[in-house]
Amino acid sequence: MESKNLEVSKQDGKLVVTFNRPNKLNAWSEQLVDELTTLLEEASFDNEIKVIVLTGKGKAFSAGGDLDEFLASTPQQVEKYNRKVIDLFRLMEKMRKPIIAAVNGYCNLETIQAVDYVLASTTAKFGLPEINVAISPGAGILVRLPRLVGHLKTKEIALFGEWIDAETAVKMGLVNRVVSPEELMRVADELATKLASKAPLTLGAIKAVINNSQGMGKDEAMEYQLKENSSLFNTEDLREGIKAFLEKRKPVYKGK
Repeated sequence: MESKNLEVSKQDGKLVVTFNRPNKLNAWSEQLVDELTTLLEEASFDNEIKVIVLTGKGKAFSAGGDLDEFLASTPQQVEKYNRKVIDLFRLMEKMRKPIIAAVNGYCNLETIQAVDYVLASTTAKFGLPEINVAISPGAGILVRLPRLVGHLKTKEIALFGEWIDAETAVKMGLVNRVVSPEELMRVADELATKLASKAPLTLGAIKAVINNSQGMGKDEAMEYQLKENSSLFNTEDLREGIKAFLEKRKPVYKGK
């Protein structure tokens, strides 16, 4: 897929997507959202892709929405944009493939709300700066974030609009791991390689249960987990995984 706003590479089961608007702090224009949506839709059905890595070129992962576009848009156009972003995040959550965010600089929390692992550079900054230009954070972040860090902490982040350093973000549960800027993409590749070596159907089942069970009652969620778990026993990969363990060799998974 050709893209004006994304750099894309695919190798050894890993799809690396780099936001390529460094002069705009990789702000998400409507065109970028459309391109990323199309790319991830295609990746969902590409059996060669096992894991996806998102990162940004320059000094930002992404500062959020494109303010120039917002200023030139009607309220109806902004609502249309936000609906597209919400649909993109739903797609990311429903994809049965893990998504890693390799955060290299300024990162609006909206842009990582639907990823599965957050790796941050020591220079990364996280926040919801919209209040500083009289915008309310959108695209679902005010719904998802309280479930992650609690209501009071979400209000603090959104009401003050201040940036949070990477180490603080780890303590808050916003980030999994922090590494030096020089190590960021190397470690991201190592993590992606590890995930790409796992059984893809099992990775998908684990992600699906964690994401999809959040809105369910306890008993319904337990039944859903049981269904996902049981379905794996019909797969060749599960049998291969058990045999490889017993035979003390590396498994060869086929996604079947």
